[in-house]
This record gives sequence, structure tokens and C-alpha cells, in this order.
Amino acid sequence: MRRWDAMGDPLLGFESKFLIDGLAIWRLQAGDAAAPSRADMSARVLKSFIGHVTIFERTADHRWLVRLMGTRMTSVIGEMQGKFVDEVLPRKAGRRWHVALDAALSGMHPLRLVSRVAFRDLDFLKAEILLAPLLDDSGIPTMVFAVVAFRAGVGLD
Repeated sequence: MRRWDAMGDPLLGFESKFLIDGLAIWRLQAGDAAAPSRADMSARVLKSFIGHVTIFERTADHRWLVRLMGTRMTSVIGEMQGKFVDEVLPRKAGRRWHVALDAALSGMHPLRLVSRVAFRDLDFLKAEILLAPLLDDSGIPTMVFAVVAFRAGVGLD
């Protein structure tokens, strides 16, 4: 049986520079609002780490659609842009993604997760992840901004 470790960090103690930068940009773009809008998170704003960015949208039927997926993400875990998470991931991995994305959106604050990549025989990789809510064009929180740093690793620290 494969063990899928994951841990959260409420202090947002990111190790990867572009995750630190991603959080700073998210906060800057949010200003006094609860979260920035999707339009605030443009390619120009995210250019220094856009390859590590994924933007998810929760649909009316509570499924998660991958709206944007950076090239670095695609090269590691495969192309998912324009697809639903539950259609492209194995069931257990898909459930984990749903729980994490739902938590970021319902909590309306950024999250830091550290997790082993639990599919496509990539369990030698650890992912440090920033998840943060985004508002749609109507000002409704329906999206999650994700930035991911991968590294080889044995255990979770």
C-alpha cells in the first residue's frame, strides 16, 4: 500500500523563492479585498514564475476545471489545461486535490502544503504548494491560484 504524506503549514513558511514571491504578489494584488481577482493575476504580473502557476476554477456542479497550467507544471505532471481534475487524475489523487482546493477557496486565505506527488510514478518528488483564492469577474470567489515547486525528496519536513 502506498502512503501519501502531506502536511499543511498555517504560518506560510515557504522555502521556494517563487512561492514567497507568489504570496507577496497575491497579497499586493488583493490590497484591501479578501482576494485579488483573476484579472489582477495577469501573465505580466506573474512572469517570473508563470511556468509554475496553475489556476483552477470551481464550476457550478463543484468540479474543478484547470483554467491555466504553466509549462513547468505540464512538463512534470502532464497537460491538464481545459480538463476537469476528476477526469485526469486517479481517484485518490483527485480527491486530495479537491480537498485542498476547496479548503483554499472556503477559507478565503492562502495555504501552504507540502506533499508527495502521488500519481504517475512520481512519488520520488515532493511538492511545496501555495494555494490562494481568486475572485471571478463578478467578484465571487470561484478560483484558486496555485504555485508549485517540485524537488526530489525522501520524507516530508
